[in-house]
Amino acid sequence: MSLGKQSAPATPDYAGAAQATAAGNLEAAKYATTANRSTQVTPYGTLSWKKGATDNDPWTQTIELNDTGNKLLDASNRSSLGLAGLQDAATSRVVSEQAKPFDYGSVQDVQDAAYKGYTSRLDPQWKQAQQAIDAKLANQGIVQGSEAYDNAMRSFNQGKNDAYQQANTAAIGTQGQTYQLASALRNQPLNELNALRTGSQVTNPTFNNYAQQGQTAGADLLGATQAGYNADLAGVNANNAGISNFTNGLFSLGGAALFSDRRLKSNIEHLAKIGKYDWYSYTKFGKPEIGVMAQEVAEITPSAVHVHPSGFLMVDYGAL
Repeated sequence: MSLGKQSAPATPDYAGAAQATAAGNLEAAKYATTANRSTQVTPYGTLSWKKGATDNDPWTQTIELNDTGNKLLDASNRSSLGLAGLQDAATSRVVSEQAKPFDYGSVQDVQDAAYKGYTSRLDPQWKQAQQAIDAKLANQGIVQGSEAYDNAMRSFNQGKNDAYQQANTAAIGTQGQTYQLASALRNQPLNELNALRTGSQVTNPTFNNYAQQGQTAGADLLGATQAGYNADLAGVNANNAGISNFTNGLFSLGGAALFSDRRLKSNIEHLAKIGKYDWYSYTKFGKPEIGVMAQEVAEITPSAVHVHPSGFLMVDYGAL
């Protein structure tokens, strides 16, 4: 652990990392697209692709049917004309169903029940976590009202809020399923009408799907940059936390007035700024110590500085 508090690491170039990641993903997408544009030859005809003149121009897909494919297409068209007479009945069913109001109440009921289920598991977990952090802070001597206590509780409450927000988000996610079910029942007559209108029951010439090349993403430079920054920041935070715990012991000096005249010290090294005062490590009377400089304290809190009969300055640490 370093004796001095460290500053946070320099913020990475997130914009550059994001742009490099996006460029890599774009190149990967181009390769995957080219691999998936193969020509298909079937008993019904041929499906082919043609690339545009530039990367920004779209691909063109062309289907050329042979005699068999053309006959099937003609048969499909004739069947569609024959189905036109059935559309009137299907339209009547659609009008009847659409006249009924949509039941949104069931969607909210399912969401509320889902959220209650999530929170029934979260409540005891966070209650136990609250007891654990209270005990931990008490064991570390961190009392309510202190900066360390407020920081710890802020992080704890943020985590708790995130957990309940996730539960709420998950509950909201049930809306889609409930809505889709109710919507499917409502839209069934529409689907039947569409089936009759388009003649989708008749088999048209088809071109089967083939195994396509999956897109491989480029290097995640943005993620790597973020991970590196987080690791550096965690190291700085750990070092500074250790320094804070160490310097807390300095306040046990109580009301002792000690020699703190800069003229008596050597090998001076700045450690950290705590509150209004700068703290240093140094050698005094042949021994290593940690403390403040009387001359600096005199400028901030004159009442805490006294002059020894020898002429050297002393600091009442209790007054700090």
